[in-house]
Amino acid sequence: MSTSSVADPPVPADDEGEELQVVDDDLPEEAAGKAPHRLGVVLRRGILASFLVAIVLTLVLEVSTLWMGDPLFIQDQFVNYVGFYVDVVLVWIILVFLWSVIGRLWWSTGLLAAVVIPVAAANRIKIDLREEPIYPSDTDFLTEPGFLSAFVSPSKAVLLVLGLGILIAGCVLVGRLLGRRYPRPSLRRLPRQQAVRLGLLRVGVLLVSATLLFQTTKFNEPGNVWRKAYEIRGEHWRYWNQKTNYRSNGFGGGFLYNMPISAMAKPGDYDEAAMEQLADRYTQTAERINRTRTGSLDDVNVVLVLSESFTDPTQLDGFDLERDPIPQTRAVMRETTSGTMLAQLFGGGTANMEFETLTGESIALFRPQMVSPYQMLVSDHAKYPSAVGWFKSQGHKAIAIHPYMVGLYKREQVYETFGFEEFIHDTSMQSTEKIDRNPYIDDHAAFDEVLHQIDENDDPLMINLVTMQNHIPVDGNYEDPLEVSGIGGDQADRIGQYARGLEHSDAALTEFLADLEASDEKSIVLFFGDHLPGIYDSEVKNANTDGLGLYQTPFFVWSSEGNAHQPMPLTSPAFFLPLVYRVADAPVPPYFALLDRLHGRVSALQQGRIITSDGAETPEDSLDPRSAQLLGDMRLVQYDFSIGERYAVDELWPGADD
Repeated sequence: MSTSSVADPPVPADDEGEELQVVDDDLPEEAAGKAPHRLGVVLRRGILASFLVAIVLTLVLEVSTLWMGDPLFIQDQFVNYVGFYVDVVLVWIILVFLWSVIGRLWWSTGLLAAVVIPVAAANRIKIDLREEPIYPSDTDFLTEPGFLSAFVSPSKAVLLVLGLGILIAGCVLVGRLLGRRYPRPSLRRLPRQQAVRLGLLRVGVLLVSATLLFQTTKFNEPGNVWRKAYEIRGEHWRYWNQKTNYRSNGFGGGFLYNMPISAMAKPGDYDEAAMEQLADRYTQTAERINRTRTGSLDDVNVVLVLSESFTDPTQLDGFDLERDPIPQTRAVMRETTSGTMLAQLFGGGTANMEFETLTGESIALFRPQMVSPYQMLVSDHAKYPSAVGWFKSQGHKAIAIHPYMVGLYKREQVYETFGFEEFIHDTSMQSTEKIDRNPYIDDHAAFDEVLHQIDENDDPLMINLVTMQNHIPVDGNYEDPLEVSGIGGDQADRIGQYARGLEHSDAALTEFLADLEASDEKSIVLFFGDHLPGIYDSEVKNANTDGLGLYQTPFFVWSSEGNAHQPMPLTSPAFFLPLVYRVADAPVPPYFALLDRLHGRVSALQQGRIITSDGAETPEDSLDPRSAQLLGDMRLVQYDFSIGERYAVDELWPGADD
């Protein structure tokens, strides 16, 4: 391999034991004659330079994981754990691989830096907005420039591209300057035998580095060499807090830990006989529940509304709003089955909350690497058990509505897998109205689309609506933001803008429910916010570190046929559909009977966290026997439905995967 400042790999000494001396053909002959260079010396300089480059680029990645007020960053990075040092080796091997392919160290450096710097910038942005680092699955968003533009303005994107261009040009220039000071040896001056050996060495370096890099794709398999390296001081994987996971194990270790993997470990007691027994048990449970149920959803429109970033900011400490932005929603909650949902993430995770609602499966029961089931699991199947198939088997027409682009989170593929008969999006809606300068279609337009579909269809509908109005960025969206006290600057501006958006959502929701109540059609609505918006800075976050305030959103179930207030404990969206059936007093399938019974004891789940129905956080090994059995049964069913043989789908949830 050759570089502008670095030699190809060393060749063995000649038969007399002398180290071969060569000169650079690129220099004038007389200059070359004056500056002979030993190949080994130049190569050692190149190895040292490449290792220094690897250290610098690794530091760029590690610093991107730093968050405000983190007192353990330096200690964890350089003292407690080995993640940083293994990361340096990993980055160096990537650089050596590129060097062996391209043949120029500084060109390879520029190319690698052109990847590392945007990755570090994206990681920094995502941590600030969503309190989590980037994952391998996030590469899917590279095909969605419209979505990415919500996080990086066009002007910043242009500056980033220009900066990368300057960086690459700078690396090439440095290489040329160093090449004049330290000319690279020329293969053409080598004896044929030595040139062949040098070529073989270059191929060997390429193969070894490629083999080591290929092993990173198998990071989560037993005996993986990279995993062993990161665990040389023991396992320190913090799957329940990925920010800490990346800090403790290095950016490279955290990133590789989240490489694609089987969604769940196979439960030890999983087999066809066990699933048959489980299905029989919950069939009997469903029969007991249904004996007292007198209602039905056969002729009722079921509308599931995931409201983007809909929260109750008055529950947060650190600032005050001039008025309550969601008074009418709060009034509805006082009259319905309602409560607080536990979101999986701060600032993101919309598709995960939608997945839990439609499937009844919990993200918390998957392996922690399964950060996006839509992208990493559902889209790989031709069919997947969900409420869509179930409601279709009960005579409903299934329609999905999302006032945004179709490809985000692979929704178009996922909705086809679930079995939606129609997917209405930003280019096919009746109305695409927006409020003031907000770039997203407003909630009035989204709710009007639901009403239009109900009017146009004779069959009862199952509608899954995912709104967009309150998606970030919120800066400058409205002409009349709410006033905010207790905090200042851009943070106050963003909160005031966001709160004004909530007021618009509150009004649109109230009008929507009034229209449904006035309609001749029967309808039931599940409404919930998916997560807090990624607008709060460290000052607000630090004021709300106690409890789960940064992960709570409102939800309610409303029926056009009448409502009664029934407060719910902190609840995961996996349990929402059984609540819909409870409000309708409708008979449940055996699967919902299992979810209903589990919700009565374990009401909310996060990775590494179990919340019982009395609000207590309890380790799994401390659950009472009945709760432990129910959770174990749900884990069996989730494995069977997701990646297992689906032995029990037809009995537990008939039609769900049709």
